[in-house]
Amino acid sequence: MSMRLHAIINERAGSVLDQDLAAIAQSIKEPFLRAGHEITVEFCEPKKLVPLIEAAAKRDIDAIIVGGGDGTVRSGARIAIENSKTLGILPLGTLNRMARDLNIPLDIASAAEALATSKADVIDVASLNGKIFLCNSLIGLPPEYSAERQRVRGRPWRERLVGYTRAIKTILSSRKRLRITIDDGAEQKPLRVISLAVANNAYCEEPGLGLVRPHLNKGELAVYASRHRSGWAMVRAMIRAVLGRWKGDPHLMQFRGHDITVRVARNWLRVSNDGEVETYATPLRYKSHPKALKILVPERA
Repeated sequence: MSMRLHAIINERAGSVLDQDLAAIAQSIKEPFLRAGHEITVEFCEPKKLVPLIEAAAKRDIDAIIVGGGDGTVRSGARIAIENSKTLGILPLGTLNRMARDLNIPLDIASAAEALATSKADVIDVASLNGKIFLCNSLIGLPPEYSAERQRVRGRPWRERLVGYTRAIKTILSSRKRLRITIDDGAEQKPLRVISLAVANNAYCEEPGLGLVRPHLNKGELAVYASRHRSGWAMVRAMIRAVLGRWKGDPHLMQFRGHDITVRVARNWLRVSNDGEVETYATPLRYKSHPKALKILVPERA
């Protein structure tokens, strides 16, 4: 079945920066045209992304394709939901969390090939105080690194390296833990954590490489509370988690739920949602929204 699509690409994304945009646009268009679709490809500066995605969503099209990092994908998802459109993803960021979970190739031409023959599916989104995220929400130490990454984005590589190194040193040397209470509606759990992650569906716990969510439509939040006593210990635990070897860690607590509230003894908290750091008023109210987003998913080989 043919589709009408509009692709909006962040021209400052790392994968296309200083590249021939006309050639990239053609490499995106070709597989869609071969598959019988109609597609428009548009590049823009980061500050124009959201207005252009919003304008495209109001047109008579079947799907919006966004090209950029996880923050761009998150904005695209919100707009797609609000306008009942299907979302497609061209991964052009650093981590590309959502694209990895959907098995979308990380090379732009290969990603376009995969999307051109993809099928629309529905997946869950989660929200924090009413604002959606797709992958995870982090509090505690991890936002320190995310905030520094945002600060040096687009700067010369030497300045980025200094910033990343400073953030890593801060994390590794920290022993600061946060007193929180997690309320899942059935029980209140007081904890002291060095970090807390709330994931939109649980991560795989089997040995492997990379944090992967095998199911994106289970309609649940997965909470991972790190009670490790230092940044070093937390980072070691994160490495074990990436390798799928976190079972039996006595300092990592896990919960599941659909609506979860995190209370702290302060009026606001810095949170990293899908890698974007924002400040939220407390308490933090997390909610799962089952099958809220229609999205293009490549056919599995």
